[in-house]
Amino acid sequence: MKLMFTRDDLPRNDRLSNPITVLVRDISPSSSNKLDFEVTVEDAAGHTISLKIWSTHSLSLSLTEGHRYELEDVRGRYWSQGGSRHYQLDSTKDLTVTELGPADDNATRLLIVGDTHVGYRHRRRDKKAKGAKDLDARDRFQAVMDQANTLDADAIVHAGDIFDHVAIGADRSFVIDALNSELNIPFYYIYGNHDEPASRRTVDRATNDTSGIERLSNDGESVGEAGVTLFGIDYSHDSFPDEPLEASVQSVLSNANVLVVHDTPYPVRNENGHHIHQKRGADFRKAIEQTSVEIDLIVSGHMHVGQEGTLDEFQTPVLVTGAPAPINSGKEDNNPSTWLLRVTESGIDGFTRHPL
Repeated sequence: MKLMFTRDDLPRNDRLSNPITVLVRDISPSSSNKLDFEVTVEDAAGHTISLKIWSTHSLSLSLTEGHRYELEDVRGRYWSQGGSRHYQLDSTKDLTVTELGPADDNATRLLIVGDTHVGYRHRRRDKKAKGAKDLDARDRFQAVMDQANTLDADAIVHAGDIFDHVAIGADRSFVIDALNSELNIPFYYIYGNHDEPASRRTVDRATNDTSGIERLSNDGESVGEAGVTLFGIDYSHDSFPDEPLEASVQSVLSNANVLVVHDTPYPVRNENGHHIHQKRGADFRKAIEQTSVEIDLIVSGHMHVGQEGTLDEFQTPVLVTGAPAPINSGKEDNNPSTWLLRVTESGIDGFTRHPL
């Protein structure tokens, strides 16, 4: 598997099948009324490509030299001339551009995901979501890893339910083989309610410092140059354990402390001031109250619709991951996606949602 989509993957003349991450080197205005501007970009392998933004597509783009971007629904082509091969990217009316930040910063980028439910295909048909009758969640797990590579993430953080409760040995082997052979960044995780004992034993055996597969706990794991400390609490049946997060020198000096949990987010309000979920789960306030660690963000798996909110009383930001597959049993479209969290020396710089 290629770690990045690069110039060598461009089709002869067609839209790219995958997003491509580029670094903007130069932006030149155009004297042609057919072309808004031309951009010199660099792919993940350091190859230079010309990107043309055509006027006919009526795009409103703001690009900055020295910044990295993810391009989706861009057209690529190559041709031979004078004994050399030439490469070009062209805008389309559907072009989506997502800024990933400056290239020369020391930001830590974490791909956040939850509820991959590998093994979902074995559920009885009447127990599957309407839009997921033929879903093979192994494909979505693979897509998450591909996206981590495309977005140049420093690590993947999984908020539980790696597996579905009906997963079999082949599903467990797929996940571990994929993590060991295709991922070159750390994989941090907690367990969710669907991670059955057999699945947990499989992941436990693969978990160690050399494999890069690491289970989060109340001790905290330091990640990235920007100084992020990750804490984790496994699914605990609607009640957080009475074990406080362990404050340490690294968590005190950390630019961001992130708590990863797997439960119904409560009491968490959306931007309209309404509780995301009325049903009481584990009270997230307890995890904050019983620790001296200053938590800057709570990441929660378990619910299959991704949302953002704030925790009552503490106003701590909460990110509900949602699922990377259309497995929501309710009427709401869960917009399968992952999230890219960016942390700098100044703290959390925000996160962006990336559909799958």
